[in-house]
Amino acid sequence: MRQPSLASLALFLFLLLHVVPEEVSGQFWAREGAKEKGDHEEVVHGGDDENSQKIHLPVVKLSNDNTIPLVGLGVGNLQHYVVPLMVAGAIQDDKRTRLIDTSHISDNEHLVAEGIQEGMERVLGGNDRIVTIHVVTKVWYTYLGYERTKLSIRESFQALKSAMDHPRVDLKVHILLHWPRCYDNISWMSCQEDEARTPHHIKAAGPPPHQDKDAWKGSWKALEEAYLGDEFPIRSIGVANFHLKDMEELEELAQVQPHILQLNVWSLLYDSQLIDYCYKHGIHVQVYSILNGIVTEPQKAPNAFHHLQKVASELTDDKQPHSQQEQEEDEVSPAQVVLAWLVQHGVSIVPRTSRLSRLKENSAVALASVPDLSVEQVETVAHSVEAFLSEDDLEKDIHVKITFHATTKDTFLYWNTHDGGEIKVAFIPKGESFNEMTYPNHSFRLYDARNKDHFIEYKVDAKFGSHEHVHAEL
Repeated sequence: MRQPSLASLALFLFLLLHVVPEEVSGQFWAREGAKEKGDHEEVVHGGDDENSQKIHLPVVKLSNDNTIPLVGLGVGNLQHYVVPLMVAGAIQDDKRTRLIDTSHISDNEHLVAEGIQEGMERVLGGNDRIVTIHVVTKVWYTYLGYERTKLSIRESFQALKSAMDHPRVDLKVHILLHWPRCYDNISWMSCQEDEARTPHHIKAAGPPPHQDKDAWKGSWKALEEAYLGDEFPIRSIGVANFHLKDMEELEELAQVQPHILQLNVWSLLYDSQLIDYCYKHGIHVQVYSILNGIVTEPQKAPNAFHHLQKVASELTDDKQPHSQQEQEEDEVSPAQVVLAWLVQHGVSIVPRTSRLSRLKENSAVALASVPDLSVEQVETVAHSVEAFLSEDDLEKDIHVKITFHATTKDTFLYWNTHDGGEIKVAFIPKGESFNEMTYPNHSFRLYDARNKDHFIEYKVDAKFGSHEHVHAEL
């Protein structure tokens, strides 16, 4: 285990000093803090008329003055039958996740369009309003090169056509280069074999890109022409998984500078030079693979996970729900803590899920309702995320300290497991006490040592860092 490293602290300071957004009516805005007027400022009313609450959904203004939502849904490589269901669910008014991230290689752009059509039937419900939906798709590395990229763009728009033709959908398409090149040293890439498997009509469009490490430069020219031309209504163009050297080369040759750079969350944390480059050049950073291996696998860094739980508990308290039902629905999860940490600092997110419950938890509406993280909480999350990514847990854990007092009788203390079992913790003689370090929501059972039919249940509802006393009067 280790103390928080300079990497996480550097990210924390970068976010704090460079991209802390100005809050305007509960809205989080990136960098310049400018509030965008128009269709992209969506307002959700929660509760009844008396207790209604305005929630401004987070968007960011790109360098071309167009906007894009900060909260999206990734559907790349999901099983095909799941894609329409997830997309249709995401765009509903109770979630309003109206940014869908996919790629041409996923072969599901047509399913994204299908999901938009299906979802719109429920969204509209007889209403004739126009709904703006954004789709980010990407040009795969087998399509690199000027002519091949033109083909990829055309195929993507053909796949999305049914959604674009929907009379009540204003579809905004953003196109990125997925990779600058194929890398044989990446385990799942196989450059020569991938080219061999490429369909003939793609091969006929241009030379094999794996034989030219700079084939992406022709691709960028094709993207620029499509963006500036009239044939394809492209909202913005950008790149994904580019290194700093590639970005600097792109800057030198580009007629249109990239509006978006999409990265793995690892790069956000560890490649501070690249992130600083994006900030200085007005390139918006979008992050994928945010939750994979973090909150989904708490055993990798249990101490860090407990710190995220603590922040989640604090933010839940800050939400001040109006009713018990709202309190249960509005509980902030560790996953939402990580996502809100990024969104509140102008970094857009496209977490992937195939579960409807996660769809709501990760939604634009849910994340817009998470209170502002404090400076201390931002630092805690940065350290915790780095602990998960490095698989090197934080040195310091946090607990709830419970002192159990055997007030009237000799007492056995058991911990209740999630599957209904029991684990013996201690025997506490009458008049003595026992200290146990535990966590919120754990439950215990205290038995009369001479009669196990007599017992009391205790569930930990204290906060992290607190100390409570339990007097067992059996």
